Amino acid sequence: MGIYQIKAQENTYDIIDLDVVVLAEKLAENPTLDEDTLIELLMNLPFDNTSLKSMWPDEMVCNYFGKSKEQNYDINVYANFLVLNMKAYNTLHGELKEFGEFLPLNVEGDKMMMFNLLTFAQENKTLCEMSYLDGFENGLKTLCFDEADTVTKTIFKSKLQGGMTNYCTDKLKHLVEKNDLSGVKFDTDLLDYF
Repeated sequence: MGIYQIKAQENTYDIIDLDVVVLAEKLAENPTLDEDTLIELLMNLPFDNTSLKSMWPDEMVCNYFGKSKEQNYDINVYANFLVLNMKAYNTLHGELKEFGEFLPLNVEGDKMMMFNLLTFAQENKTLCEMSYLDGFENGLKTLCFDEADTVTKTIFKSKLQGGMTNYCTDKLKHLVEKNDLSGVKFDTDLLDYF
């Protein structure tokens, strides 16, 4: 079974203009948490696996970033989230829903869904190797997942990577390709940033 890093297409814009501070300000309108607490929560979100559903508005209103509307991609990588247009959402919802949550967006009048991945996969730590610089840990040299764990998952994150990168199995890759969904590529190099 193949494991892939989900990446944005090269030379693409972020889809939405919604940084951590602005997102925290918008979420603070719902008085569950204050803005400073929300910023801290959002900064740690990928690793802490915090659900945003209970504090999310009926839909988060935001703008397109740069020329991203012209790209017109079905799936967009946005930080540690995936932003799906409604075609991609309708196609992938059934497969992804058990691994995270969908958060409604209104992007300049266009309905979209932001997918917050809430699932980690177990790494095969005997095959993972740390990188060192001057005797200090400096990230991973190799990353390998436990196949017995990933066989039941379509999409997941790595705790060793701090939850910052989305990974998937052949199941998601084939579903995206079969339905001609645009915007992402699937890289077998699990640690390559580019």
